[in-house]
Amino acid sequence: MEDIKTTHDLFVNIRRSIRLLYEYQKRMQGTMFHIKSVLKLSYSVKTDENGSNSVKPSSKHSRPDTRIEINKLFSLAPRQSKDYGETQLWVGNWAWDYIYPMVMEYYLGENSDGNFRLSVIQVTDDGYYLARKQNISPDRCDTYTFSLPEESNSIVLFVMEVKTKEAPWAKRWKRDSMEENLTKWMIDSREVIDDTTNRGNHFIVMKFPISDLLNDISIEKVLNNISLHIKKITGIQII
Repeated sequence: MEDIKTTHDLFVNIRRSIRLLYEYQKRMQGTMFHIKSVLKLSYSVKTDENGSNSVKPSSKHSRPDTRIEINKLFSLAPRQSKDYGETQLWVGNWAWDYIYPMVMEYYLGENSDGNFRLSVIQVTDDGYYLARKQNISPDRCDTYTFSLPEESNSIVLFVMEVKTKEAPWAKRWKRDSMEENLTKWMIDSREVIDDTTNRGNHFIVMKFPISDLLNDISIEKVLNNISLHIKKITGIQII
C-alpha cells in the first residue's frame, strides 16, 4: 500500500477506491450486456446427449436476454451458508474471495445457430500473471510479489468456440477448466491464440486492453476485429 501520512488519509483513499471500483464495475457490467446484445447471444442452458452444457437459443420473438452467467476466477467464490449469513468466512479464505472484479468470467452464451459460444474474462490487474511470465514466482496472497501496478495491465480475454454440427462443445466450459486455462493464456505472449479441440472445433482466445471497451465505437471496433478473424479461419460470420 502506498505511503500514507495519517490514518485519516488512509481511509479517505480507501473510500475513494471503493467508489471508483463501483463505477468501474458498473461500466463493465453494462459493457457485457451491450456485447451480448450486439452478438445476439442466448443464455438458456440445457444439457445435451453427451452430458455437456449447451444453450438453447432464444426464438426471434422471445423477450430480450437479460441475464449473464458469472464465474469468479483467481480465487474461489465464498462458501454458501446454510445458517444465518448468505456466505461463510473461514480462517482460510483469501481476501480475493470477496473482490469479484479482480478476475471475472462473463459467460455470454451462444448464437441462434448454435455454432458459436463466447465468454469474456475481465482481468482487472494482470500483475500476478505478469510476474509468473517473468518467472518471479509470485504469491497470490502477497500483492508485493506481483509486478508493479505501473508495469501491469487491465485486459479482457474473449474466449470463443466455433463448432461443427457433429461435434459437442469442449469440456473447457467449466469454471475450474477456465481457471486453469486462464493462467496458461495469460502467460502466453500471443494476443490471439488459435486452438483446436479434440473433436475438431475451433477454440479461440483474443486479448484486448479493457480501455478498448470504454465506448460504443471502440467496442464495435473490437467486435469487428473478432468477427473478421473468426470468419477468416472458420468461414462463420458472427455479426
